[in-house]
Amino acid sequence: MTEAQPYRMIPAKLGVAGTGAALPGKSRSNEDMVEFMALRAGKHTSEFVGAIAGQLGIYSRYLSRDLAAPRELPRPGDTNPELCERAVRAALDAADLTVGDVDLLIGHTTSPHTLLPPNIAWVADRLGYPGQFMELRQACTGFANALMIASAMLTSRAADCVCIVGSETGSVLFDPEDALVDRGQLVNVAQMGDGAGAVILTRYDDGPGAHLHSVYFGSQGLGRPAGFSLAAGGSSHPAHSAGDSPVRRSFINDYALTREHGLALFSAGFEALRAAGVDEVSRYLAHQTNGRLAEILAPILGVPEDRFHNCAADYGNTGSASTWLGLHSVREQRMLRPGQTLGVLGAEATKFMYGGFAYVEGVR
Repeated sequence: MTEAQPYRMIPAKLGVAGTGAALPGKSRSNEDMVEFMALRAGKHTSEFVGAIAGQLGIYSRYLSRDLAAPRELPRPGDTNPELCERAVRAALDAADLTVGDVDLLIGHTTSPHTLLPPNIAWVADRLGYPGQFMELRQACTGFANALMIASAMLTSRAADCVCIVGSETGSVLFDPEDALVDRGQLVNVAQMGDGAGAVILTRYDDGPGAHLHSVYFGSQGLGRPAGFSLAAGGSSHPAHSAGDSPVRRSFINDYALTREHGLALFSAGFEALRAAGVDEVSRYLAHQTNGRLAEILAPILGVPEDRFHNCAADYGNTGSASTWLGLHSVREQRMLRPGQTLGVLGAEATKFMYGGFAYVEGVR
């Protein structure tokens, strides 16, 4: 019996026909988040949120709510399924394809429109998509598992075209009253943003088109508590409480635990790509936890800071949407020349998972 591998790697190449993004509302500044906290918190606590955001290198984000009240639902037009629909349609337009060309639609999110039916079912409704769909309830590395499923479907010829969409509307879980009793909620308000990103995948024909390869996924969380969790809505956690007082909150952020173990996930992903022979990398896209990740990872990985792409400064940490929004940003800004490689390093603090792939720019 052979020793278990720390991660799974799929070397198959997949064509990237198009990417798309959808961001809700207008860009919201750190000052906007301070004003939101002031709805219930004092001046010191409210300004502390702005200071945290600045320390994290996050200066703006897009939110699916208006911040007019402590607790809100997504505004009409910016619900999770609506953001997904816009991102998917944009990716299809970029690929010069239609909804009817898609054989499998995969979604991944931690902030669904409803727990059941899955969020992606509502997306299919909005798209008028009658085909097969499925959803992963996973955060920042949901993209990697979705890619493994897509790879199996495409290389086996069970599908010719797969669409993946990652999305978050987690800002609806912000509550200033929660933040008064849980410092982790202050970090959430400071760093998180909403949005959706989508990618259209096909079989790769070894031509000059854009493609990805060396998809990997691994975990270092066996036996560890969760660094980031969703308490509300689970069958074993119908409510969360602090002492004797019920607290309405969902995203629980153990940022000390994440800080202790999180950086090792990026190192593990970096080594996975190197082991696959992906060593001529022009730029890296690490999970956009914050806008200062480049200066943190550069000395650890031995990669110059200017080779890391940063969109967290403008978008915040968008969770499940982060990698697809980041890839779309790289493509939209034409940061790679044909033939150059982007190394993707995904990391997720829920149970300390990591995943990623190599993306090769094509002729467009």
